[in-house]
Amino acid sequence: MRILGAMLGGTISSYHDGGTIRLDKPSFVKSFLLESDYPHEFVFPEFDTYSSEDATPYMYRDALKKIVENVRKSDFDGILITHGTDTCAYFAQLAYRVLSPLGIPFAVTGSVNSPDIDPDEASGNIGYAVKMLEKGRSGVVFKNRSGDAMLYRADLIMSPDIFGFYGEYADGIVPPESDIEAFLNSEKLPEILVIPAVPGAVIPGTGFDRVLICCNHSGTASAGLVPLVRKWTTQGIRCYMAPIPVCGGVYESREKLRNAGAIELPGMPVEGAWAEVLLR
Repeated sequence: MRILGAMLGGTISSYHDGGTIRLDKPSFVKSFLLESDYPHEFVFPEFDTYSSEDATPYMYRDALKKIVENVRKSDFDGILITHGTDTCAYFAQLAYRVLSPLGIPFAVTGSVNSPDIDPDEASGNIGYAVKMLEKGRSGVVFKNRSGDAMLYRADLIMSPDIFGFYGEYADGIVPPESDIEAFLNSEKLPEILVIPAVPGAVIPGTGFDRVLICCNHSGTASAGLVPLVRKWTTQGIRCYMAPIPVCGGVYESREKLRNAGAIELPGMPVEGAWAEVLLR
C-alpha cells in the first residue's frame, strides 16, 4: 500500500518536560512507521501541527484541503492521520464527511499519553490504524476501557479521553460534493454560535452566521430560546439542534423550537452536528 501520513500534532507528537507536556515535531510516529517491517510506502508531506485544544475550523480546513490535494494529484491507497485527543472527535467527524468521497480508507489516531511516557500506547494505536487501512476500513483508533486498541466509527465518535459511548446514534451522512468543495475553498468560514446545554447560558446578540443548540440527552433544550430562534431564522440565520436521539418521545420544548424554525440533526453526536453546521 501507498499511505499518506498527515501528522497534525497532539499528545502523540509531544514530549514530557518536568511535568508539562509540550508539543513537538511528529518524529516518533514517522520513526515508528519507517523503522517497522511494514511492506508499505509511507509518504509524509509537511503539515502545520497544533495542540488540539487550540484548534480552529480554519486549521481543520487547511489540513483536510492539503490531504485532499495530495490524494488527488498522486495515487494513495490509504490515509493515516494523527491528531490530539481533546478535539479529535470534531476533526474526525469533519474528516469523515470530507474524505469519504475520495474512496480510500482513512484512519485517525493519537494517544492519551506522550510517547516518552507510554510508547506502547502510541505504537499500539498506530499499528492498529495501519492494520485497519490494510483491511480497507476507515475510522478512529484509540484504546478502549480494557486497554486494547480498537476502531471506532468516525461518523459516531465522541471524545476518546472518556471512551465516548455512541450506541444511541445512527449513521452520519456525507454532504454533497458541492458543499465539500465550497468548504475547502472558502476564504471565510461561518461563525457558529454554539449554545451549551447548561442552565442560564449567556447568549450574545450578534456576531454569528449560524446557531447550534446543544440539546440535553433526551433531545431537549430550553423553551426560553424559542423567541430567539424565531428572530434568528427571520433574519436568515439557520438554527440547528443536536444531539437528537433516534428513539424516545419528543418533548414539548423541542417541538416548540422546531416550530420556531430550528432544524433537527438526528442520529449524530454534537461533534458530528458541529461538522454538519460548518459544511452546510
